[in-house]
Amino acid sequence: MNGSVKTSGVNKLLLLSTLVLMCLGCVVVYTASTTHALKLGLTPEYYLKAHCWKVVVALAAMFVASKVDYSIWKKGARVIFVAGCVLTLAAIVAGGDVKGASRWIWGIQPSEILKLGLVTMVATKLSEAGLNIKTLKCSVIQPGVPFVISAILLALQPNFSMLILFAGITIVVLLVAGARLKYLLPVMGASAFVGVIILLIKSHTSKRIAAFLDPTANQNSAMQGERALEALGNGGIFGTGIGMGMQKLGYLPEAHKDVVYAVIGEEMGFVGTFLILVLFGCIFYQGFEIARNSSTRFGKYMAVALTISLFLNFLVHVCVCTGLFPTTGQPLPFLSFGGTNLIFSGLFIGILLNISKSGTGKKIVEPYMNGCEASPAHAFSGFDFMRAEE
Repeated sequence: MNGSVKTSGVNKLLLLSTLVLMCLGCVVVYTASTTHALKLGLTPEYYLKAHCWKVVVALAAMFVASKVDYSIWKKGARVIFVAGCVLTLAAIVAGGDVKGASRWIWGIQPSEILKLGLVTMVATKLSEAGLNIKTLKCSVIQPGVPFVISAILLALQPNFSMLILFAGITIVVLLVAGARLKYLLPVMGASAFVGVIILLIKSHTSKRIAAFLDPTANQNSAMQGERALEALGNGGIFGTGIGMGMQKLGYLPEAHKDVVYAVIGEEMGFVGTFLILVLFGCIFYQGFEIARNSSTRFGKYMAVALTISLFLNFLVHVCVCTGLFPTTGQPLPFLSFGGTNLIFSGLFIGILLNISKSGTGKKIVEPYMNGCEASPAHAFSGFDFMRAEE
């Protein structure tokens, strides 16, 4: 039994899990943002209304992406990547400085567009490699060029948490595609060494790392993490009740953005946080099943990259709230207040839903594994790099 999710319709479990998370997100944003809104002289529903509009846009993006054949992302990979680079550079040059970083311009966060560009570029390069994936050129150089460009732009913002996320996506897709470790390991080791040095040199990241290692000596930087842990501890099994949490009342900074998991833990308790874990677990499992059953290499790599992107975003946020990572400012997909991340998370789900359909991706032409040109992708649909022998 192969557990195939490639059906005539969309993957219903993936869609249902996402919709439930979006609905919960509206509740969490409202309860977490009310106090903050009142302090700013706004109505209690201000952030909820803004968030709901963004949910509508995210749902529209998901719907359109689920209907459009995913081959379009392969055709438009270079355009998307260039657009992401240009907008990210524009944010660095002309965007406003928020907490020491230039990550926004015209109300959007270009790094999310850049992320989609990187994913499509890497998936395209690897799907066209065939057996050449075992060479240095295809294992490191070709997918490494868009990553290095992205890394430089993100370092200039600076946005190191997003840079680490980009690195994680790229490495996982390369490993899944079969890139040789003898080429990957030296590059990964050298990159990690340089990255650690940069993190320690930069003042705002070094303070966060120091606060993580010794909270008592860095109270200001450690406050958010400590408050998040207190909120989770206050919740117990069933929570204090929706709207009854205390830490969001000025004690927990950015409660509706960076630490919504802690708000859920306080007001909905272990039951609420476990429900969130189950829903995300369903999304990740279905994402990898979609990758496993895709009829094209591009679809497989794209599905893996999109799923890993959501997973790493989720993992970093939860680990920050539970004291396992230094504070980073990464939102929780579908649940945190925000615009660009929410919309692109919806878009990613829409692409996964399209890949899960039968009959999609037939226009994609990829080489056979012996390097010869293939007919359209369905001609080698038996190739499945993630499926064990049965």
